[in-house]
Amino acid sequence: MTCEQPTLSTPTLRLRRSRDRGYEDFGWTDNWMTFSFGGYYDPDWVRFGPLRVMVENHIQPRSGFPAHPHRDVEVLTYVASGTLSHQDSFGHRAAIAAGDMQLISAGSRGMVHAEQNHHNEVEHNYQMWLIPDRPNTEFAYHQKGFTPAERQGRLCLYVSPDGDAGSMPINTDARIYAGLFVSSDRAHHALAAGRGAWVQVVRGQVQVAGLSLATGDGVGIADFADLDLAFTADSEVLLFDVRLNVPVLWQ
Repeated sequence: MTCEQPTLSTPTLRLRRSRDRGYEDFGWTDNWMTFSFGGYYDPDWVRFGPLRVMVENHIQPRSGFPAHPHRDVEVLTYVASGTLSHQDSFGHRAAIAAGDMQLISAGSRGMVHAEQNHHNEVEHNYQMWLIPDRPNTEFAYHQKGFTPAERQGRLCLYVSPDGDAGSMPINTDARIYAGLFVSSDRAHHALAAGRGAWVQVVRGQVQVAGLSLATGDGVGIADFADLDLAFTADSEVLLFDVRLNVPVLWQ
């Protein structure tokens, strides 16, 4: 059975300050949770369209997540610094470096994977889960990266429903971007009717929709035709363009 989430009502901005996120410290990693996840639950912060989980991780050297399962979820990992090693039950082994994004469609039959930091410096990543908008999906593995020069001063498309412009295909209506910017840079993103944008500041400072965001801050935006981002420091951002009333398989 699918569940519908209505379009966001007024106000159309949902500000999530870094300090207000859920937090867990396991010693070998700390997790900052934008939405309810694991042992952290806030009924006001469950999801934004199909974007169900957003966790910022700092994984200590020579440690990581042991093998664990996923099913009926699109698992997206963006590495901000360091290198994350991946191994899954379908035989994939990969190293995800800074600026790389990995997309795993876990599929309806599920999969098992492990994520490890085999290096001597802390690895910093954002992991997101998006809920598929259809049942009976198949497992798929994708990985995509842009060089710092390619990401500089623009929003690079990493993920889309149809694999547009060489992006990774995902089983829900989401287009996902990342970019690097310097102080005084600007970026523009057109937002169609019925869609929302989540802007997450990986590092830096940005002004958007009349708000000033800093490292770790995020905001959900609806009912804006055009987004203008003005950067006031060297910055790295993620932008999720999602259909807000998308049907989802689970909450």
